[in-house]
Amino acid sequence: MSAQSAGAADPAEQVKDRQQTMKKMGGGMGAVAKFVKNEGATAEDAAKGAEAVLAVSKMDPKKIFPEGTAVGVADSAAKPELWKNWDEVQKYWSAVQPAAEKLNVALKSGDRAQIAQALGATSKTCGSCHEDFRVKKN
Repeated sequence: MSAQSAGAADPAEQVKDRQQTMKKMGGGMGAVAKFVKNEGATAEDAAKGAEAVLAVSKMDPKKIFPEGTAVGVADSAAKPELWKNWDEVQKYWSAVQPAAEKLNVALKSGDRAQIAQALGATSKTCGSCHEDFRVKKN
């Protein structure tokens, strides 16, 4: 089952689904970064990565972050404040898709400087939400 599905009833399963979804996005960002840095990723790898980022950005955040899946459930890193400040989360989430779209356009240009700039903007957009609503990793 994935975060895209109708929703797992078990909160621990929902956390696992969310983590898989976020890993898909992170892996996509990583592929683009490796391409920009000439670290072995091809343009095709980067394009697939950017498409994965865009696909996740189009998902409904309520399905990715169902209530009852904060810290304390499985190995969730989502702060309880996420659900208390849902309007802020929505604001962050709504900024991800346009950033991911620009990343995909930049990749089609083939211009590594443009790709790097779009990657940085997308990363900053994601990072803002992580800063506010995810427990810092040790």
